[in-house]
Amino acid sequence: MYADAVNMVVREQMRVQRIVKILGKFDVVTRQGLMAELGLKREGIRNFRVKYWYPSRDAGYVMMVYAGAPTCPVQAYKLTEKGREYLAGLQKQEAEQNADSKRD
Repeated sequence: MYADAVNMVVREQMRVQRIVKILGKFDVVTRQGLMAELGLKREGIRNFRVKYWYPSRDAGYVMMVYAGAPTCPVQAYKLTEKGREYLAGLQKQEAEQNADSKRD
């Protein structure tokens, strides 16, 4: 039971990291662009929202460009300041891991 809960949290963290890294690469991305980068099909919109968008938004890492108009046809997403800080931490951690693996 405990292991299942831990696995669920780890999977959610990995999804949040993926969306943060994509937004870090492209700065501003549409939902369709994010879904394409994540390898999700059009019918996976609910999956995208529940598994990727809501956790990332709720953590404070991403935001809508047109926050006052969530159904805007040209809606796009971008990193918040907190999201940029999180991305910088991820990149630093990856660089350290790469440096450690080269020393081994």
